[in-house]
Amino acid sequence: MFPFSYAVKKASASTPVVYWEGMQLVKGQVGKVDILKPINLWKRENNKLKFVRVLKPGEAYRVYRYDAAFGGQYGVGGQYFVTNMKGYVQYKTPSKLKLKLVNPELYGTKLTLGTVTQEQTAVLAPGVTQSKLSVKGSKGNQEIYKLDVDQKSSQISFETSLAKDQMIGFETVNSMAHREEDEGKYVIAGVNGDYFDSNGAPTDLTVHNGELVTTNTTPVNERTIFGVSFSGKAMIGNPEILLSVSANGQKPYLINSVNKRRFAGHLVLYTSYFASNTMTNELGTEVVLSNVTGQLNGNGQITATVKEVIIGKGSAALKPGEFILSGHAAGSDYLKSLKAGDSVTINASYDKPEWDRVQQAIGGRYHLVKGGNAKTFNIAGAHPRTAIGIKEDGSVFAVVIDGRRAQSKGVTLTDLAKVMKDFGAVEAITFDGGGSSTMVTRKQGETTTSVVNNPSDGRERNVSNSLLIIARRQAGELHRLLLNPEEVTLFAGASYKDLKIAAKGVDKNNNTVSLKDRIVWTSNVGKFNSDGSFTASGIPGKGTITGTSGTVAGSVSVHITNVLDSIKVPKDTIIVDKNGTAAIPASGYHGGMDVVTDPAAFTYSVSDNLGTVENGIFKASGKDGIGKITISHGKVSAEIKVITGNPGPVIIEDFEGDISGWQVSGARYESVKVSPESVYVKEGKRSLKVAYNFIGTTGTSGVYASKKEPIPVMGAPKKIGMWVYGDNKGHWLRSQLKDAAGKEIQLDFTKNLDWTGWKYVEADIPAGLTAPYVLEIPVRYMQVSDEHKNRGQIFIDQIQAVYE
Repeated sequence: MFPFSYAVKKASASTPVVYWEGMQLVKGQVGKVDILKPINLWKRENNKLKFVRVLKPGEAYRVYRYDAAFGGQYGVGGQYFVTNMKGYVQYKTPSKLKLKLVNPELYGTKLTLGTVTQEQTAVLAPGVTQSKLSVKGSKGNQEIYKLDVDQKSSQISFETSLAKDQMIGFETVNSMAHREEDEGKYVIAGVNGDYFDSNGAPTDLTVHNGELVTTNTTPVNERTIFGVSFSGKAMIGNPEILLSVSANGQKPYLINSVNKRRFAGHLVLYTSYFASNTMTNELGTEVVLSNVTGQLNGNGQITATVKEVIIGKGSAALKPGEFILSGHAAGSDYLKSLKAGDSVTINASYDKPEWDRVQQAIGGRYHLVKGGNAKTFNIAGAHPRTAIGIKEDGSVFAVVIDGRRAQSKGVTLTDLAKVMKDFGAVEAITFDGGGSSTMVTRKQGETTTSVVNNPSDGRERNVSNSLLIIARRQAGELHRLLLNPEEVTLFAGASYKDLKIAAKGVDKNNNTVSLKDRIVWTSNVGKFNSDGSFTASGIPGKGTITGTSGTVAGSVSVHITNVLDSIKVPKDTIIVDKNGTAAIPASGYHGGMDVVTDPAAFTYSVSDNLGTVENGIFKASGKDGIGKITISHGKVSAEIKVITGNPGPVIIEDFEGDISGWQVSGARYESVKVSPESVYVKEGKRSLKVAYNFIGTTGTSGVYASKKEPIPVMGAPKKIGMWVYGDNKGHWLRSQLKDAAGKEIQLDFTKNLDWTGWKYVEADIPAGLTAPYVLEIPVRYMQVSDEHKNRGQIFIDQIQAVYE
């Protein structure tokens, strides 16, 4: 296939699949040429043109470069060129967004906030793209999450969602997104919405699917609203809706608010969006309206019939299909004039006509960018933020910036305004921020959304409402195979029972589609064996693993390495009977990733002639002893202590390492303390000092020395022993052991410590316990008699497990 062919090239695993003009964009491509009239295809050799063939009208070719040589030519791959002749060719170029998706290194985002150190982009669905940007600036690191929405896509729309589908209450953005999924509609992404009160009610204007949910609360100069018109046009402004009611054709009466708390003298309209009832007191009148027709929104009229007039009760029940007018004082007096059967008309209009019949609206707060100018705010504090902006072409983007952590400090409102302008906003506002800032997306091949940012609470916060991006499109035909992970590192010559590559079929909109044909796996850097395992090539390099199902395929980038950074083992000690066997699992790491567990990749050695290792299995000799198994590859290695047969005592704590993890507790004492000791030492350079003062206490006193993590005891020893430098104070010395079943056992070394100086003591481990064990409290030094309370200190060294 010629390098300039219009046929689709396979995208790399890290490159998103992007379509433009009926073709798949590939890395390095900047545009295409359509052939209008017959024209020569040239090949450049030694700075001369060599004729290849005549291109025919109707053909089209990818363009990778353009230069002025030979009168100006388009590079269509390799050394092949087409001359720029007016009337013979037509050149087209994709949008900058699409070019950036395929060539992020060339079209990366520039921000005044700092340097973009990493930018990842994924197409969630046609018309919806999600990006994550890591930024390093003078004010700290930032992590920015961005959603770009192409309003020209007829299948993509915005939709507001209320927590629990009503005004009063809380719910997470992700939960709202999952709940909005239904037949013929799926949620692509979403962000948190308006600020809210203590009951979870959003603060300002909310419109859901063309129906007014609630009116504004915030003063006009302190709020901003995002809306989408019935034609799909995004708007940012500050509309106020005006409502009135008239009965039997009489003079209209002002309605102060919709689904808000009823204040003194007000008349409020309640719908079933509010709660189960109006939550009002008895100091007013409430009128139930039935036979409601029309949609409550601007430029509209509602007609209804008075069903019931309720005086002096409050909290009237809100039912689907019914409205309630609730008034206090003057509002109450007006409602008292109504009676059952009266005809009622409710009129609504916005003070800004372009908002009439708005389909979706959600409140915000600060107008960050207005008329293309980023505003400056005299409000201190860098916090997590959520914002939404509209570009000059009418497309919309939402941004969430994490904060309050080292990886992302958060931004001030002034910096947020700059970010939104940098992204191209001509209008932009904030939604609620702080711990509420949340973005959810439906990743390629997934059936539901998940949280993509890192909310500052450490978990997703319950909020009042959200703004969701909806697609109304059913899953189509199988389009491609989505493989995860996109890239793997394997070890040269190693075999893998399971590569753990997950495969999903998706349609053009990244909806999951079931696979009718089994997946056939192939690779150019190894082979798949008859049992399904994979053996990597013995030569380091790069290649692919490809999965094919029917006519679709997907690939994973593969890096073959023969270098390990480290080797890790899950156990530091094993105990094996004489002539017994035990598996020696090991994992080799490269670049921080576990790349090989195949025993054939390692070299093994065993000390003291205690046995041999073949294919990762240790076989003990007939010798009792303690030694080590070394697992190595190249310059890296790991060690496992091995105990074979009956080795006698095995030291499980010698206090020679870091003993900062030791801690002290006790019961009924004046003071207790543990500390390292370098003078009174049995072996090595250090022991453990245990000091106590029981004077003046009543009841059983004790000092307990333990590690933060219990000391593991491998196998099933018969005894626990230790060396003790006694203080001849007559106290009771014990240890606390726990077996694998969680049973705790006290081991008694002596009930009367009556010596001074070093002495070795042992305690039997009772039969019937489940090995392995842990030593929970190695030292419990106690006194039960009030007549023998005193103070002193003992020293502990060489705690050991005895297997004889």
